[in-house]
Amino acid sequence: MMPLSENLVNDAQKLEYQLSHEELMEFTRGVLNKIIDSDPLFSEVPSDATVEEIKAQTAVAQGQAITLNLNRRELSKLAIVVPSINTTVLELKNAIQIQTNLALHREKIKKKISWKHVWKKYHLSCYGVVLNDEKEKIKNYGVINKTELNYLKKRREKNRVIKLI
Repeated sequence: MMPLSENLVNDAQKLEYQLSHEELMEFTRGVLNKIIDSDPLFSEVPSDATVEEIKAQTAVAQGQAITLNLNRRELSKLAIVVPSINTTVLELKNAIQIQTNLALHREKIKKKISWKHVWKKYHLSCYGVVLNDEKEKIKNYGVINKTELNYLKKRREKNRVIKLI
């Protein structure tokens, strides 16, 4: 059996004619899919992965990032990759926004999410602890690799009066 790199070189040498942009893109996708499928490190990465997703998976393998699972109730869990050191709750929220929008795009759902509304109505929680301070490091809340996060509806007090004395 020929090594993967020799197969790719042979495939490239077989292309003796000028490729259109679409043909070149399709060929490149095929080569990348072969590489991703042959490497166990990328087994969880989708075939249409972005560069950021591949970099994130590499960082997880090197211990520089952690994977968190976001429980979205009736929807499937969403894997969120964030750096393992000095990640704040705000950075986690931004990563959730990016991954959720990417998941919707992959499922061909054309729905715009108002993240301002989401964060106004819901907290993030893990192990029953609310992650309410956006400047706080997630490590201080006990968030580690493979932690499950949940959306927790914010409680509202009606006609709340605050004394400023």
